[in-house]
Amino acid sequence: MRDKVLFTLLCIALPVFWGVIVNWLFNMWRGQPDTSDDERVFPDYQI
Repeated sequence: MRDKVLFTLLCIALPVFWGVIVNWLFNMWRGQPDTSDDERVFPDYQI
């Protein structure tokens, strides 16, 4: 049972972590500073 719960949590956490990393990399690639106080629109990176 513990393995199933851990697997489910990893299936949720890994895509979220991947999205955060990809968003951070795209912001660095575009040359934008990481400022959270402004309200910018994030592009939609969907597959």
